[in-house]
Amino acid sequence: MRMSKRAFRALTALGALTISLSGCVDPLREGPSGTKEARVSTAALPSVVQPYARIDNVLACINKTGVTRGVAFAVGPFADSTGKINAVALGATGNYLPQGGSSAYLTDALRKSGATVVSTYFGAPETRIPVRYSVNGIYNSLDFGTSSRLDMRVSGVGPVLRAGWAQLSLTVQLDDANTRVNQQISMIKRPVRYQMFGGGVGRDVNGRLVTGSFGFENQEQLQFEALNGPIALGVADVLMRQFPEARAACMDQVQDLLTITGRPET
Repeated sequence: MRMSKRAFRALTALGALTISLSGCVDPLREGPSGTKEARVSTAALPSVVQPYARIDNVLACINKTGVTRGVAFAVGPFADSTGKINAVALGATGNYLPQGGSSAYLTDALRKSGATVVSTYFGAPETRIPVRYSVNGIYNSLDFGTSSRLDMRVSGVGPVLRAGWAQLSLTVQLDDANTRVNQQISMIKRPVRYQMFGGGVGRDVNGRLVTGSFGFENQEQLQFEALNGPIALGVADVLMRQFPEARAACMDQVQDLLTITGRPET
C-alpha cells in the first residue's frame, strides 16, 4: 500500500520534531529536595572488599617486626591447573577460578606485610630494581561433592534439601628471584559450602495437573570469598617460615588455621 504525499509529509515533520526535542532534554532532573541532580542510575555504589580480620592482623604483625622492610618481591601471574570449566551456572560460564588475576591478592598481602612489591603480571618493568624474592601461586585442584540430599515429595508435595561442597587447594611459593631455587612453600585447602532447600506441589485440579516448586540457595562465592583470604594466609605462611623473627612474633595468631589446612608447625 502506497503512502500519500500528505501522510508522508506529516510523518517527516513529526520525526524532525522528535529529533529536535530530544536534543533539548534537560540532563538534570529535580531531586527529592527540589535541587537539580544528574540523570544517572540509582544503583548502589561499589562496596568495599571486606578483609579477613585475623589474616590482616598477622600481616600487620609481620609488618611491625620489620623483616620485610626494604625487601623487594616480584609477583607473577597466578596459574590455574585445575582444568575445571563451569558450563552450567547462571552468569558464570567459563573457568571457575580467575585466570591470573588472583596475583592482585598476593600483591595486597605483601604490601600489608611491609614489603616492596614489583608486579610483573602486567609485563616487565621498564626500570628494574634489585629483587630478592619472587612469590607465585597456583590453583592445584578443585573438587565437587554432595554431602546430603533429601527429596520427600509424596504425590508431588513435600520438601527438597540438598547440601554440597567444593574443595579448593592452592599453593603459594616463595623462590629466590635470581636462581628460582624454592625457599618456602605453603599449601592451603579451602572448603566452599553450598545449601539448597525448598519444596514442590502437585495437584490434579478437575483433571488438569498443576505443579509448582520453590527453593532457596546459599552458596559462598567461589571466585572471591574462597580466594582472597586463603591466598593472603599462604603469603603470611611463607613469610613467617622464611623470617624466623616474624614466625616467633606472629605464628601463634594463625597457628590453628595453618594446622587445619595441613601445614602443622615444624
